[in-house]
Amino acid sequence: MLVLVAVGLLTLAGGVLLVGCHRWQLHVRSAAYDPLIRQAALRHGVPPSLVKAVIWKESRYRARCVGRAHEMGLMQITPGAVSDWCVASGLPRPSRAACFDPSLNIEIGTWYLARALRTWKQYRSADILALAEYNAGGTRARSWAPANPQVELTTADVRLPSTRDYIAQVRRKWHDLERTQSTRG
Repeated sequence: MLVLVAVGLLTLAGGVLLVGCHRWQLHVRSAAYDPLIRQAALRHGVPPSLVKAVIWKESRYRARCVGRAHEMGLMQITPGAVSDWCVASGLPRPSRAACFDPSLNIEIGTWYLARALRTWKQYRSADILALAEYNAGGTRARSWAPANPQVELTTADVRLPSTRDYIAQVRRKWHDLERTQSTRG
C-alpha cells in the first residue's frame, strides 16, 4: 500500500513538473517574439500586450501553426487578410511559406488587428468588436454591433459561442499581460 501511495505522489509531482515545464516553454517561446511584437505594435498603434494575447490564443506562439481553415502562423492570418494587407501596403503577395515567417506574420496580423480597432474606434466596445472581427470576420462583427455606438456590447451579445469564448480569453490574457507589465515597470 505504501508503495502505491509513493508511486501516486511521484506521478502527481511529475504531472506538476510537466505543467510547470510547459508554462516555462511557452514563456520562452513568447519572449522570443517580443521585439517583433513591440515593433509591429508601435508601427500600427496597437498595445503590444494585445498583439501578444492574440498570438497566445491563436497559436500559443508556434510559428508553424496551421488552423482548421488554413490560417497561418503565429497570428493565424488568413489568405483574405494577406490580400487586404497587400492592397493596403502596395506590396506583392507573399508566398504561403513566407506568411509563416514570424516577422511578416506579426506584421500582417497586427495590421489587420489595427484596422479592425480603427473601424470600431467610435464604439464604446471597440475592443470587443475588433476581436470579433479578427476572429469571425467583419460581416459578423457588423451584425453584432449596436446601432448606437455608445451602447455597450458585452461578450454575451456575441451570438457565436466560439467567438464569444475567443474574445473572453484574449481580453483576459491581454489584461493579465498589462497587469504583469505594470508590476514590472
